[in-house]
Amino acid sequence: MENQEILTGSGTVPEKEPEIVNEVMGEITESAAEQSVQPEESAEKSPRKKKNKHPFGRGFALGMILMFLLCGLAFFLLCVGRVLYISGGRSLADAEVIAKANTISTYLQQYSIYEYDEAALREGMLDGLMRATGDKYAVYYNAEELADVFNDYDGNFYGIGCLIKENLDGEVYVSGVYEDSPAEKSGLKAGDVIIAVNGEDVKGLDRYEVAEKMRGEKGTEVTVTVYRESTGETLDCSAVRDKLKKIDVEYRMLTDDIGYIWIKDFDDVAIDQFTDALATLKVLGMKDMVIDLRGNTGGLLRAATGIIRQIMCKGVIFSTEDASGEKTNFECDGDREFQGRIVILTDGYTASASEIMTGALRDNGMAISIGTNTYGKGLVQDFFFLSDGSGIKFTTDQYFTPNGTAINGVGIAPDIEVEFDYDAYIADGTDNQLDAAIEYLEK
Repeated sequence: MENQEILTGSGTVPEKEPEIVNEVMGEITESAAEQSVQPEESAEKSPRKKKNKHPFGRGFALGMILMFLLCGLAFFLLCVGRVLYISGGRSLADAEVIAKANTISTYLQQYSIYEYDEAALREGMLDGLMRATGDKYAVYYNAEELADVFNDYDGNFYGIGCLIKENLDGEVYVSGVYEDSPAEKSGLKAGDVIIAVNGEDVKGLDRYEVAEKMRGEKGTEVTVTVYRESTGETLDCSAVRDKLKKIDVEYRMLTDDIGYIWIKDFDDVAIDQFTDALATLKVLGMKDMVIDLRGNTGGLLRAATGIIRQIMCKGVIFSTEDASGEKTNFECDGDREFQGRIVILTDGYTASASEIMTGALRDNGMAISIGTNTYGKGLVQDFFFLSDGSGIKFTTDQYFTPNGTAINGVGIAPDIEVEFDYDAYIADGTDNQLDAAIEYLEK
């Protein structure tokens, strides 16, 4: 379970299974083709004028035909049996589905006025399979897309230094920009909703698909069109791509003894970055701490637990329940328990792994939360890798806070509710939620 993830994690599937299915599909087609041509070929090899002169040859030929037919039938049944065995008797890729897909392809080739990419159609079928599950987190990734996802988790990429998230309406927006990055220089700001990339509308795309369009070779230019709600403007921001290291964790001292750690994402790089932040702030005199999880929609489960275990007391971090009803507890040994007070800042975009951290520290009596209700994503997704480098992701578990609370669709209500004052922030940079956290810790 350590390799699972909340938006994304890792897992395995039975080795070679997809390859076997593909082989069977090929064998079925081949076998059917043999059955359809063999009798015709045999007839051509037996001229009518000689058929009565060689009864033995005629009988031998008929015997061979019957043998081919019987072997072909047996081979076909064996192939179908293999498909059923592989999938436990619930194969989607049966002969009827394959035949229907080929028929549709034939119609498209003969009558469509549009040109289309057959490879894209095949991938579209797989993508549609995942979407049809009803699991809104279920996704099919081709090999290139899957590699990009894990490059994102590793924290190394070519881009413009722009953090992006998805809001509750499915829009992709800028959640932050790196200091002195191409994105900052282009004028992009946190809160900008991305409308297009290089003139191509991105409506309906998820954040990974938008990120893919924004990335590219070093030195190339990309234009990001955004809508800025604070001014009502639609802006074109152009930036030149460069090699970047993702910054998931930022930190500073707020007062002489209150430290501040902002966790933007739970990627692999976040663990070491949090370790460095914690150590540095302790040296600077930190006694109490504010952890900012606003806008953090989640990430890797292993990253979240890797951070939580650096500060939590001994106890349960969270628990999961899978499709079979099996429950698993994730625990902390408490060897590195933080001795000061902790305030966690939350909002409507605090989701998934962020909610695991919030629930773990609150339920174990180590922290209070200030802000607004969290998003409420109490589900765990797993990655399953296919033999050609592609992969799928879908929901495999539901998780619960240490007290056994299921938060999916509900979220976590703050201990102290403070609505964010956007007008004050735009006017002079005042963060009233952060101010409320400082006020609480200074009591």
